[in-house]
Amino acid sequence: MICSQFKIFGFSSVPSAVLLLTISLGGLIAGSCDRQTTVRSTSSVQPVRPSAPVIPTPELTTLVPTQPPPSAAIKSPVSAPPTKTKPAAPFPKSTSKASSYQANQVKALALPPKPTQASPRVPIRVAIAQQSSYLVIGSSTPATVVDQQGQAVKKLVPAAAENFMVQGGQMRIGSQNAPNVVWIKPESATGLVYVSGRWYRGAVQVIANNGKLTGVNHLDMESYLYSVVGSEMPASWPLEALKSQAIAARSYALAHIARPANPLFDLGDTQRWQAYKGIETETGSTLAAVEETAGIVLSHNGAVVESLYAASDQIVREVHKGFGMSQNGANQLAQRQYNYQQILAHFYPGTRLAWLQFSS
Repeated sequence: MICSQFKIFGFSSVPSAVLLLTISLGGLIAGSCDRQTTVRSTSSVQPVRPSAPVIPTPELTTLVPTQPPPSAAIKSPVSAPPTKTKPAAPFPKSTSKASSYQANQVKALALPPKPTQASPRVPIRVAIAQQSSYLVIGSSTPATVVDQQGQAVKKLVPAAAENFMVQGGQMRIGSQNAPNVVWIKPESATGLVYVSGRWYRGAVQVIANNGKLTGVNHLDMESYLYSVVGSEMPASWPLEALKSQAIAARSYALAHIARPANPLFDLGDTQRWQAYKGIETETGSTLAAVEETAGIVLSHNGAVVESLYAASDQIVREVHKGFGMSQNGANQLAQRQYNYQQILAHFYPGTRLAWLQFSS
């Protein structure tokens, strides 16, 4: 369980107030080489050959900030002394239709001044494999398999992948016995872990239980969002739509860190939670959307909003009872030159933007 204290800057009825939020099990929530592979194994399972990973870099010089329409009215927040708030009240239901994109008055969520302290790199645990018979694991750089005490179990080299499986109640890595809980940690900060067809940033924990394997990717929130934004929205969509997705996904993920899906992980990698496909869905535009909104969350009454969203207006109405962001709608608004503050104001009425910070 991750248990940390954070501050949210800029939310409450007093603009730019400082709020405290505890992210824990009971937190406050309102409301989402080209190289030949050599594999040593006694199993008949044939491993997948890892391809050389390619990590995209932000193409910030090609991105032009979107200007809000002339009718946009963005308030300038006024500094106020820090205050603590009461637990979040029930989130207000939207009274506007998600498809009403032709409104004359364009509202926008005000963004409070950015705190001087850098935004925290919040850790997150994502289940990337559940109830698997075996996993094929490799690394783009030299990596070490370690046990729960940090003792080395096995070395992985970039040119080879290994089969992880359970035999007779015991985890095996190739022909070698291993503890039933291990970590795969690249020895380089730029190293990636390959798990059965995809490459991931961070470290991977593998747990053997009842003859099956669970794989959990441990990484920081912003690195996680690089992939989520591109998995949930086409990377070719306007940057302001991608920024809206980044903030909604960040808020949703924080809500699930406070309310984990399982003792072993915070949320999964499918659309049941948020789609997450490792680095394959990262692009220059998704990295830019995340970096340019780093630390910004949706908040209501002192809590991070579980910011639900879906592909269309219809799904939002039928599944989320009218509250949540239509991703296609966000794209339409961005094409009409709405910025992310206006897009979020349209889909999450009654919320505010806030900055996430570690509390002192």
